[in-house]
Amino acid sequence: MKKLVFGLFLLGLTNLAHSQNDVQKNIILEPVTIKPLNLSYLKEVQREDTPEFTVNLQNEAARYDITEDPIFDKEFEAYEVIFKSKNDETSGLITATYDSKGKIMSSIERYKNVLLPKTVRTAINNKYPGWIIYKDVYLVTYRDNSKSKQVFKVQIRKDGDKKNLKLDYEGNIH
Repeated sequence: MKKLVFGLFLLGLTNLAHSQNDVQKNIILEPVTIKPLNLSYLKEVQREDTPEFTVNLQNEAARYDITEDPIFDKEFEAYEVIFKSKNDETSGLITATYDSKGKIMSSIERYKNVLLPKTVRTAINNKYPGWIIYKDVYLVTYRDNSKSKQVFKVQIRKDGDKKNLKLDYEGNIH
C-alpha cells in the first residue's frame, strides 16, 4: 500500500513538473458586462440585526434588473416595482422606484410581525416590564442620497390594557 501511495505521489510531481514546462498560451476572454448591485440602497436600509425576512425581500429588490423586464423602455425616466412576500404570519411589501439604469431611487417598505431587533425588544422590556408584544409593523422609507427613515410601530398588551409605541432602531421610544 505504501508503494502505491508513493507511486501516485511521484506521478503527481512528474505531471506538475511537466505542466510547468508547457508554453503559456494567451487566452482571449469575451467582454463581460457587470451590472451594479444597488449597494447604496442596501447599505442604507440594512443593519447587522435587520430581521432576516426583511433582508431577503430587500435583497430581491436590490438584485432586480428593470432593464431586463419586457416593459422596459428607455423613454421613461422611472419605473415603480412592487415586491410582496408572505411567510406564515409575517408579510412584507416594498414599493421601489428605479431609474432607467436600474438604480433604486426610492422605496417605501412595510413589514408586519417581523422579529424585532434586540435593541427594540430590550427597550420595550425595560420600560414596560411584563407587557407582551402583540403585533408590530416595521416601516422603512428610502430616498437615494439621503438618510433612510426606519420606524417600528409596536402594540403591547398587559392585563387587558394595550399601548401603541413608536420606536427607532436604537430603541428610543417616541
